[in-house]
Amino acid sequence: MKSDDEKLRELFETEEKPNFKSLIKRAKFLSALKTTIISFMIFIILGFGALILNAHFLNDIANKKEKDLWHYYNIAKPNAYLSNTQTDDRLMTGDIEYVRYRFLGGKLITDGNYKEDYSYIPFINGVYGSTGDNLYSNIANSEQELEDMINYNKVGKRIMKFYHPSIQYDNYINDLEVLDNIGSDKVMELSLSFDSKYSLDEVKNMLPKEITLNWYWVDTLNDKPSETRLKPIFEESEVYGIKALDGQGRSLDDPEERFINSLEVLSDNFISLFNRLSNGKDKITKDDLKIVGVVVSGDAESLKNLKGKSYIKAASLGAVADKY
Repeated sequence: MKSDDEKLRELFETEEKPNFKSLIKRAKFLSALKTTIISFMIFIILGFGALILNAHFLNDIANKKEKDLWHYYNIAKPNAYLSNTQTDDRLMTGDIEYVRYRFLGGKLITDGNYKEDYSYIPFINGVYGSTGDNLYSNIANSEQELEDMINYNKVGKRIMKFYHPSIQYDNYINDLEVLDNIGSDKVMELSLSFDSKYSLDEVKNMLPKEITLNWYWVDTLNDKPSETRLKPIFEESEVYGIKALDGQGRSLDDPEERFINSLEVLSDNFISLFNRLSNGKDKITKDDLKIVGVVVSGDAESLKNLKGKSYIKAASLGAVADKY
């Protein structure tokens, strides 16, 4: 039989042990909960900070990309203009979406929707490639047949061709001959390839006043191609030049200034072109720019004033649209 002291000791031991274990468990739980809450708060703060940095980096890159695009269009897109842009930022990457448009006399037409991606991670940028400007890829039985084919852009516009005056071609396209078959309710663009090199002022004076001068083709050809090779006929994406109109279709008084400025801004991208036009100098001047063709636009009746002009070696039809 247990004594009164043993019974009293057992009573206190059985009551103390459970309470002590419970306190330990509760302390551990509270510690774990505190750690979880702190970790979650740190995760939220770091995540929020990362999103802010991501947006900041992408915003800076998008702004630069948009400016570079504007300058690029001033150099390398005959009679094509960049609309207001829409940016879409995601994680580490984003894209700029815009509509391309052009002027046919006093008529503005759209020229397709385009996207340019950007990223602050180099290997992500452009990972999906580009669909290009053409609606489809031509398949031909020979290189000559391929050169003679008409290409179309993604909205079905004919892509204009250009013939360089230093190259003697076997055949020249002359779409001035088809103007009689185009109704008076249409407006269109034509690329004109000249017989020689001219200054900007000479070109302004020799073109009929009834037509709209949209763009000057600047001579950038280095060397005359070998006679044994196929003589290159250039498409819109392969030539460089000066816009004669601003983005609202108004004539520019000194169009060469915008071209030269854009070429200076993008000199790292067009270093060989800059050096070629500047003739080794650190600056390009108006006198350095020799014009070997133009893009003009208007209705069929006004464009007929170009027929018989001796300085025109080739004429290639581009976009055609309803006048009204």
